[in-house]
Amino acid sequence: MPNNHLFTTIAASIMENLSKFSGWVTNHVLGRLYAGLNKENVSNNSILWGYYPVALVALIGLIISVGLFMQSRSWEKQQAEIAFHETAQDRILLIKREIKFSLGIIQDIASFIEASEAVGRREFRKFVGPALKNQAGIETLAWVPRVDFNNYDQFLDFARRSFPPFEIKELTPSGQSIGRKAEGQIHYPILYVQPYQDNKPMLGLNIGTDSQVKSLFEESITKGTRLVANRSIIDSKTQQSVAGIVVVVPVFIKSDEDQSEATQRDLRGYALGIFNIGEIIERALENLRPGSVDIRFYQGGSTSDETLLYTHFSRSRQLDQHSVTELEESGINYTEIIEVENLAWSVFCTPVYDKFEAKTFTSWIILLGGFAFTALLTIYTANLVGQTNQIRHQVAERTSLLRSTVEELNQEVMERKAAEAELQILNETLEHHIASRTAEAERRAEYLEQFAYVTSHDLKAPLRAVSNLAEWIEEDLTDKLDSSSKEQLALLRDRVRRMHELIEGLLEYSRVGKTSDVEAAIDTRELIQEITDSLSPQKGFTIKIKGEMPVLKADRLQLGQVFSNLISNSLKHHGGSKGKIRISSKQVGNFYEFTVCDNGQGIAPEYHDKVFKMFQTLKSSDFNNSTGIGLALVKKIVIEHGGSIQLNSAVNEGACFTFLWPYTPAENDQNDNSIEGKLTG
Repeated sequence: MPNNHLFTTIAASIMENLSKFSGWVTNHVLGRLYAGLNKENVSNNSILWGYYPVALVALIGLIISVGLFMQSRSWEKQQAEIAFHETAQDRILLIKREIKFSLGIIQDIASFIEASEAVGRREFRKFVGPALKNQAGIETLAWVPRVDFNNYDQFLDFARRSFPPFEIKELTPSGQSIGRKAEGQIHYPILYVQPYQDNKPMLGLNIGTDSQVKSLFEESITKGTRLVANRSIIDSKTQQSVAGIVVVVPVFIKSDEDQSEATQRDLRGYALGIFNIGEIIERALENLRPGSVDIRFYQGGSTSDETLLYTHFSRSRQLDQHSVTELEESGINYTEIIEVENLAWSVFCTPVYDKFEAKTFTSWIILLGGFAFTALLTIYTANLVGQTNQIRHQVAERTSLLRSTVEELNQEVMERKAAEAELQILNETLEHHIASRTAEAERRAEYLEQFAYVTSHDLKAPLRAVSNLAEWIEEDLTDKLDSSSKEQLALLRDRVRRMHELIEGLLEYSRVGKTSDVEAAIDTRELIQEITDSLSPQKGFTIKIKGEMPVLKADRLQLGQVFSNLISNSLKHHGGSKGKIRISSKQVGNFYEFTVCDNGQGIAPEYHDKVFKMFQTLKSSDFNNSTGIGLALVKKIVIEHGGSIQLNSAVNEGACFTFLWPYTPAENDQNDNSIEGKLTG
């Protein structure tokens, strides 16, 4: 798709530039040639000079074709490099996330032990079980308590309760030996370790004698946080030395002091983990499709003179392909520094051989197309030179014909002026009739509107009297009325209220098309947000505006009535305590299509036409608060503005009201004002 778009853009640019150049040649260069040909004596030099534009067109065409070819090849190479960088970044992001999850396991173990006064061997094994099952690269998960001279015997008694053969062991040049209790000596034995079968020899080992681990312990106490160190380990599966990391998290005795101020005396022990870097990386990338990217990890902030930790070869690599050293010479690579807690790793990415190479098919098409177009344009220019005399002859003939045609047109103009004068008289007569009929229609409309107001006033007065009378009866006889009578009085007041709303609805329905506000530029998103705030939907209901909403010129009051009635209808007839209402729009020709959808109880297809009729409700009850006018009013407003409305719904599948509203673009000054308002607001 990008290549097709590039080809179309370049072809259009070529056509435009060559068209301008051809016009310049015709108007200037060939004009001089035509003037020279009018002379009786034309020299051979003048004839040869006449073909100079042909050579110029061919030269410029070749230059443009080669330039576009080079530009296209450069663009295609750039796209290939961008695609490789994006692929490499995606893989590095997944690896960083997997490493973060792995380090988080040790932090979780430290938090678990810190929150417990005493952790048994079974509780430790149960806690780390899910991590061993779901996380890759775990070689060792261990709890290493701090054991000093004073609690040495007490610690051994505690450890032997769950594992009687437990002993504190130390590594010596000749092998392992049982440690002895010595004055002032501090031990860091591995009390719990998982997976047990692979790490059985480490149980009871005093790892405080390891210089690297000891320095890592001391630094973690100073900083009071999790630390990581690179370390060569023995893979439990292959029994070969591989790159790994050691993670330690200090666990302090609970106190009121800040952890940053804790000292070695407050130290309870360390949560320790050993991870296989290669397994973590391969696990992070195993669910991705082969991306033809080889990744190498170096210890330190650069790839020069640093230790290679691990190399991930792409699964798309074949055994007979070129070596990694040859891949580095391809010129495409990506380098990034990732932080693993206190460590920094350099990540160097290279593509698999013959992958992420620029596809030059489009460039060659552009070059060949440019040559072909240049050849055609050159032939066309040469043909223009040869047809010069024929054109001059045709011009003279057409000039004579044009004169006779002008005379005929003058006669026709005179006849049309006479017809226009007669038509003007007829238009004046027609305008008089139209003005008379319009005045009569306005007078009748004014009479009907006055009649509607008078009728509503005469109807509202008795209704208010009935409502007041019901309230007085209930107040005077409140102690004598039973529940049935009170319910009847409440029903009476509700019927009066509904009658009042029906009258108001009829008046509003009758006003549609007679009165309207001045049309102005309206931001429909702001309009819907104002309506949503005024309706105050109950807790549990959400109203969301999906996508872009237009700014159009319309009657704000009537468009607001449409949205207000549709949103209110969705809230009122949803049928549940929680719900969602989605509002969206898109342009369809000269209209904007607005959609108001909910996830409520829906409407059966046989009632879709009924809901838009006056006084029609799907449910009838004594205390129903629906007048049956809202959707009828919506339909009339939409139709009065030249649009349409329809309902898509089924039982228990929600309802979607879709209406078309004519798109009237705002004038230039209004658009400028609205844009300025958004920038300053």
